[in-house]
Amino acid sequence: MQNLSNQTLEQLYRKCLEAVNQISGETSEKSAEKYLQQMGFFSKDTTYLNAVYGIMDMSNLSFKYIANTEVALGIPVENFMQKGFSEFLGSMVPDTKNVSAIPTLFSYLIDSIREAPAAIKQNFIAYGYGMKHFRPSGKPFHTMVQIFGLEFSEKGFPTLCFIVDQDIDHLIKPTDQYWGRVTFNEGEFITTFSSNEMVLKKQDIFSGRELDVLKLLLRGYESKQIADKLFISSNTVDNHRKNMIRKLDARDTTALVQLTKQLGILR
Repeated sequence: MQNLSNQTLEQLYRKCLEAVNQISGETSEKSAEKYLQQMGFFSKDTTYLNAVYGIMDMSNLSFKYIANTEVALGIPVENFMQKGFSEFLGSMVPDTKNVSAIPTLFSYLIDSIREAPAAIKQNFIAYGYGMKHFRPSGKPFHTMVQIFGLEFSEKGFPTLCFIVDQDIDHLIKPTDQYWGRVTFNEGEFITTFSSNEMVLKKQDIFSGRELDVLKLLLRGYESKQIADKLFISSNTVDNHRKNMIRKLDARDTTALVQLTKQLGILR
């Protein structure tokens, strides 16, 4: 298993700090335990049994709390508490495009918050999708990160965040692409980002018609049934389904549905 050199790791960490240096303000003394009690479902939902999750101070990218690092990454929790986000970066597959994803996605999150209407900018969930980490065995796997704010500065930027990093390798094909998606106020305002285009877009990943097809796929309808309901041809339904699979590099239709749920596109 090849790891990042100490020099590269330090440079990458500094890039992450530069991306979030617009965030000002100190976090309160409210305990991590109290926040975790409020979000106790993360410790009970089987979806998150093998996911790394914790509370991160955005001003210096240190962890107030983190769990499941031993199970998911083979790294003791103490390492993350002592070394902060550097330890997280060190667990990544060290190809250039992969490791550059994290500072890029941090910048994308800050830009998205800046673009969001003031009244809803603190009510967000951010998703980073497609980055690669190492398993304890040394085998690489793809992950999806979710971030939402717990405390905010006077400018509305998150100073304390809850972060979840899930294994999605069973759902996507091998890819070097990564994506970002930020949804504010349960979809009132959405931004998306792809490493293939490197542009922040004020639109969702899928079109309205693709979502219509997706919702019916979720309900178990076949292509002919979907075509009848939407007054389109079966070929058009299949093309929409294939396009959605291609956009997310999903392994198949079942994986597509699961991914869209985890990305918050479907609820």
